[in-house]
Amino acid sequence: MLQFLLGLSDRQAAEAVRCRIDFKYALAMELDEPGFHHSVPADFRERLAQDDRADRLLDLALARLKEAGLVRARTTQRTDSIHVLARCAT
Repeated sequence: MLQFLLGLSDRQAAEAVRCRIDFKYALAMELDEPGFHHSVPADFRERLAQDDRADRLLDLALARLKEAGLVRARTTQRTDSIHVLARCAT
């Protein structure tokens, strides 16, 4: 997500994980962890594309959002790739 939001290449994202505290925090990594090879994000995307895994991940995320009361069943939800516009509990 951070890679996409910041417009980073896989190499730049891997470097950010090695050097930036905010990236390590977002990935729940220890500060002394060395990070990962720049090919890891591409491998992850490839695995996610297999066997409808992306759809299953989205279904799981939506189920959790419903449980939390952040989206409601049988209402119109609009999506724009990353942003989900919905009535959220405050």
